[in-house]
Amino acid sequence: MTFKKIFKNPVRVCAYFLVLIGLYFAVAGIIAAKGVLAPVIIALILAMLSVPLARKLESWSFSRFWSTTLVLLINLIVILGVTAILSFQVRNFLEDSDDLKKQFYPTLVSIESFVLKHTPLDRGKLESYKEEFGLEEDEKPEKKPGEEEVKENQKEAIEVLGATFSFFADFILMFVYLFLFLLYRKKFFKFSMLLFPKTERDRYKKTIVKSTDLVQHYLGGRLILMVFLVLLYSLGLWISGVENFILASLIGAVLSLIPFIGNMAAYVIALILGVGSGGDTNMVIMITVTFLLVQFLDTYVFQPIVFSNKLNINPFFVILSVLIGNAIWGIIGMVISIPLFAIITIFCRNIPELKAFGYLFSNEEKVLKSE
Repeated sequence: MTFKKIFKNPVRVCAYFLVLIGLYFAVAGIIAAKGVLAPVIIALILAMLSVPLARKLESWSFSRFWSTTLVLLINLIVILGVTAILSFQVRNFLEDSDDLKKQFYPTLVSIESFVLKHTPLDRGKLESYKEEFGLEEDEKPEKKPGEEEVKENQKEAIEVLGATFSFFADFILMFVYLFLFLLYRKKFFKFSMLLFPKTERDRYKKTIVKSTDLVQHYLGGRLILMVFLVLLYSLGLWISGVENFILASLIGAVLSLIPFIGNMAAYVIALILGVGSGGDTNMVIMITVTFLLVQFLDTYVFQPIVFSNKLNINPFFVILSVLIGNAIWGIIGMVISIPLFAIITIFCRNIPELKAFGYLFSNEEKVLKSE
């Protein structure tokens, strides 16, 4: 259909225009509702990941209520355990931050001299940047805070208290949603089936089951890979001489949930921790070798074994979905973008009207022939 034919029909033009407006407001609504929807989405992902364990417990004669309760407790223990380890490592890092700053200062001076010598940036502009990022030396004598500063500090304290309360409220709500998703999972599944005509239910049932299995496979595989990454990063960074190697390894494993961007960010963080702890050129080389080797093993050995190429998404759309997820929901959007886009791809491949998009989003040429 040519553009001339489209614009000859004003009703069709209005329909397209309304669809675009609807999409815009839908995305704007999703962004605005992040505080409400984020705990629900995270709970749904955890529920999909926990369903096999719940089924296993129920096969051992546990009732639905008690299997759900046990799965909830296991999730809580795992999350609190990982949080405790991270908090302990961060606390140790903050306790050593003054020493790290002193050790890192000569490196900072060398970088500053190089920048001033080889770039058009002048010292005044550089000092303003240092002050903005809190890198300037604190040589000013301490003075008593004024009345406005006290009020500002009180305001910040109230905001921190409110944010803390909001975080714990969302945390509790997330587990409430998780419990209800697991307890009433059959009801939710039957509801999704009732949305389709009887003649189409078998086809859509297979699609939904396939999507659920894919998300479970992806998230479960990601957790296994994160354990391997923590072990390998810890070994490599410990050999490299990084003092906070456990913290750097945990950060690297968590950031691996964000493809491409996360790996680079983890590498930069490890370099900063290494150089900040007095590292030399050899340490930088060892850190670089560690990350290159681990990323090679992760990409070409571990991921093919764990995922078995079941994800089947075009790499272009992997990157695009991560960027769109970041634009909509930040870090949470980046983490959930890949499994969500995988579900969209499966539906497109199994709905005749969207077959072309399924072919475009997939990573194989045989999609249209095989499905």
